[in-house]
Amino acid sequence: MNSVLKLLNMNVRNILINHLKFFDNKIYEIRLRINNPVFVKSVYGDYFLNIKDMSKNYNDDYYKIRKKDVDETVTSLTLNSIHAFEKEIKNGYITIEGGHRVGIGGDCIYDGDNFKGFKNITSLNIRIAKEFKDCSLKYLKDIIGLNQKVYNTLIIGPPMSGKTTLIRDISAHISDGMDKLNFKGSDVTVIDERGEISAVYNGVPQMYLGRRTDILAYCMKKEGFFMSIRSLSPGVIICDELGSKEDFEIIQYALKSGVYVIATAHGYDLNDVRKNIYLKNMIESNFFERAIILKSSKTPSLVKEIIDIPRNKVICDDAS
Repeated sequence: MNSVLKLLNMNVRNILINHLKFFDNKIYEIRLRINNPVFVKSVYGDYFLNIKDMSKNYNDDYYKIRKKDVDETVTSLTLNSIHAFEKEIKNGYITIEGGHRVGIGGDCIYDGDNFKGFKNITSLNIRIAKEFKDCSLKYLKDIIGLNQKVYNTLIIGPPMSGKTTLIRDISAHISDGMDKLNFKGSDVTVIDERGEISAVYNGVPQMYLGRRTDILAYCMKKEGFFMSIRSLSPGVIICDELGSKEDFEIIQYALKSGVYVIATAHGYDLNDVRKNIYLKNMIESNFFERAIILKSSKTPSLVKEIIDIPRNKVICDDAS
């Protein structure tokens, strides 16, 4: 939290500091919205904050965020140079030191049909990045097979269920190898379209992805797959958020090239994911051998079940 607190406007910082002992470093979102109180999401629940009080319900007497609070925070987050973050801002967020991601809301500017950025920023969603080391350890036996094989795996979960957290840890273990599974490790390429998996800041990954891992940050999946297969020779490619026609084609290309793929998709289960025609085709074409279904939980990366897709069989059930 310290790396975040030092970048916040003084009014917001003082409010948060007074409540840190209660939250015990278990905050995962800080939301600043003009004309509304400071709002945090944590494993203990969601709270509106005042300088000394907190409530799960909106309280009109609490200090309300002003435009000055947001403007000063943005200036600090962008190190007094908002133009240096222009590319990220076009995607609706910025990444700050520590790998924390700040989502942006406000008055949108367009040049024709092209989104250019924000004229006035009216809200910020600071998502606290945390590494949950070894969160995948229990499930790697269902992802790593015999003879150094890695099962092509689709990780499915709703928003905030920890999909990115899980593939980050999977990357580290597949890259470094695991003696318990007699797995020597593999060259991994992580195609990190939004810089979220590696949490790149100033060109330096803030999250550990393994000793044999190459990172293509802010790279479109199509270019990333082609570039990595042609020049980086990965054994495994890891990426986030499948769901387009182009994704179907690049996954097919990777599998035909002999590369294993681990990717994520939004959804609550396999049936939910099949509502996307391209994901449905991937599943029915047996592009993926394993599906890891995550629980909707405030604790990230909790696995509900793991499915052997070709056999349509649950091989791990952690539903309790």
